[in-house]
Amino acid sequence: MTTAPDGPAPESPGAASVPTPTGGTATLVSTAPTGTHEQLRARVLTIVALLAVVVLSVGFDMNVGYLGLTAALILQLVLRLPSGDIISRIPWNVVLLIGGLLTYVGLMQHLGAFKKISDLLSIEGSPLLSLLVLCYIAGVTSFAASSIAVFVTTMPLLPPLVADGVSPVGGVLALALASVLVDINPLGITGGLILGAAEPAARPRLFRQLLTYGLVSIPVAPFLTWLAFGWW
Repeated sequence: MTTAPDGPAPESPGAASVPTPTGGTATLVSTAPTGTHEQLRARVLTIVALLAVVVLSVGFDMNVGYLGLTAALILQLVLRLPSGDIISRIPWNVVLLIGGLLTYVGLMQHLGAFKKISDLLSIEGSPLLSLLVLCYIAGVTSFAASSIAVFVTTMPLLPPLVADGVSPVGGVLALALASVLVDINPLGITGGLILGAAEPAARPRLFRQLLTYGLVSIPVAPFLTWLAFGWW
C-alpha cells in the first residue's frame, strides 16, 4: 500500500483509492493471477509424458511413434492447448527431412546399395583406412549439405567395417564429428544458423571467418576425428 500526499492517485486497473486521515490518498492494488501455476503444471506433465515415452519404448519395446502421438493427444486433452498454436510450432521442415531420409535409407538398404558402396570403399586388410575414407566422404559432403542428412546416409556403411574389427563406438563418434565439424560453414545448417543470429553489420566478416574455417576443416577435421576415435 502506497500513500500519495498531494492530489488524487492515478487510476489503474485493479486499483482502489481510499482517503487517509492525513489528507493523502492510499492506493490499494490487487495483483492479477500470473498463470505461473498453469505453466508449471504444463511443464511437469510434459516431462512426465516424455519419460513415459522413453520408458515404454526402451523398456517394453513399444512403437515410439505411436507412443509419441498418444502422449501428445493426452497432453492436448488435459491441458486444452490451442491447436492452431501447436500445429504452427511443429518444425515441419525437420519432420519432412528426417522422414524423407529414413525412407531413402530404407530403400537403399532394401536394394543392397549400401553393400555395394561398402565393397567399393573397403581397403583390403585395413578397415581403419576404410573408416578414414568414409570420414572424408562425410566431411566433404557435409560442407554443402546437412550434417544430419550426411550422418544418416553414411551410418549404414559402418557395420561392415565394425564386422572387420573397427570399434563401433569409435567409428560412430569419428563419423559423427567428421560430419558436424565441417558443417560449421556458411553453406551448412549450423553455420547458417550462426550467421543468421549475428548482427547485420558483423555478417560479412563472420561469413569470411566461417568460410575459412569450413575450407580448412575439410582436410583436417575428418583426419583428427579418425585419429582420436577410430583407434578405440
